[in-house]
Amino acid sequence: MGAPPPLEPPRDQRMSQSPEDRSGQGSSRGGGRAMGSLDVLDTFPDAPRSGTFIPVGAGKPDVSSEGSGSGVPAPKRGRNGPAAAAESSSELQDKADRCRARNREHARQTRRRKKEFVENLQVSVQTLTRENEMMAARLRDMDERNHERAQRVDTVARILTLRVSETDQGADDPAFWGELVEPDFELRLPHTPYRSFAPYEATASGRTVSGIEAAIADVRSLRVCLASVMRRSAPEGGAADDADAEAKGVEPRSTRSSSGRKPPSGVGEALEGDAPAAPGAKDGEPGGRAECALERSSASWAADGALMATWTLRVSDSRRRVVLQQRGSLKAAFRPAPVGEVDRVVCLEFMFDTVGLWQQLTRAARSPTAEPYVAIPNTLDDAVRDSEDARVVTTAKRPFVIEHVNDAWTKLCGFTAEEAVGKTLAILQGPDTEKGEVADLVRGCEDGHATSALLTNYTKEGDKFQNFLRVFPLTEDDGTKVSHMLGVLQNVNA
Repeated sequence: MGAPPPLEPPRDQRMSQSPEDRSGQGSSRGGGRAMGSLDVLDTFPDAPRSGTFIPVGAGKPDVSSEGSGSGVPAPKRGRNGPAAAAESSSELQDKADRCRARNREHARQTRRRKKEFVENLQVSVQTLTRENEMMAARLRDMDERNHERAQRVDTVARILTLRVSETDQGADDPAFWGELVEPDFELRLPHTPYRSFAPYEATASGRTVSGIEAAIADVRSLRVCLASVMRRSAPEGGAADDADAEAKGVEPRSTRSSSGRKPPSGVGEALEGDAPAAPGAKDGEPGGRAECALERSSASWAADGALMATWTLRVSDSRRRVVLQQRGSLKAAFRPAPVGEVDRVVCLEFMFDTVGLWQQLTRAARSPTAEPYVAIPNTLDDAVRDSEDARVVTTAKRPFVIEHVNDAWTKLCGFTAEEAVGKTLAILQGPDTEKGEVADLVRGCEDGHATSALLTNYTKEGDKFQNFLRVFPLTEDDGTKVSHMLGVLQNVNA
């Protein structure tokens, strides 16, 4: 047998060899040798001979085994080595553990944030619900308060109308007033010497009227005061005086006050609308009108619920000319009523210019026997003093016996004081005297209220005249009890 063929190096080693080496190996397999190869081998005696397997990496120093002296090659540090696989598996496990821990923490944080979000959402919903409920409650309270305030304004406006309107049937009814004011109702006013009132009502700062009965008496007094100017068709001597004033180049008397100042705006202007007959006027006879209106736009409210507003009083005569206009303010305090009832006034305070109103009354009255508009006596001592008005004093009860007359009365009626004292006012009545007006007058006197009427009376000689009679209650010295009645007569035909 021949010699075995030389071992061929692996394919990868063959690929790493140079073309010369591969050609040399091919020559040796064929039994030949490349030219010059012996010279190279001879030159490098340590070089491997042809046919010798040289592993890849042979001849390179083993770095891992340097200095060890063992001569055993170190494990390969590539990705495919056992240590690298073990290390890679450990790192992957650690990485997976960290990833799982991170995922668990993320899930835990997500659940926590979701829980907090739900809780915050619930809190927000509860807060918004409470706010909505509070807003709805506030709106309900506002609506109730506005409704309550509107009712209070209507109540005060009703009281103002009652104070001046003679046509209102409930004006003298305590039960009707009880629906508007409290039983302990209190009315506060400035001093009003131009009309009747009880002396005990006077205070240092004005007047205080307590109770419903006293409030009705005050209303009657105010109406009598206004009636004296409402029924006039023209001031006595007004046209002649105005003509003389214009001829002299002076401002007419009818357009200026007794103090010489210009009257308030609106006085002297025509009043629009039909004027109702004045209180006590005969059928078909034109009369004046009085109205007291609350200016609703001026209403304001105090912290305690009191109403503050302004009001305007306008009085026209039978010619529908405004002869008096007064503006003022008021404050009304209320006492809350039970549910379903309207709040009632417990205190009503009026503020206005008393002097200015008195001057307007003087200008509007134009009485030739009483210039300026005199103070109304409230006691017997004041009533029997000298006066240019025709006055008669009677008892306070039926049949109202005459106890005193002044000179102006005797001159107007024709009776002497001796002839009149001890008799009744029936001595002035005749066939045309208005019986109904007399009956109303007597009822007012029995109640102790101020009252007035336009009557047809007769003098001692039988001459007929139109008498505007005003009757005022007089009190005793302590001012608590009505003892007499004072009648002031005025001949409207003079």
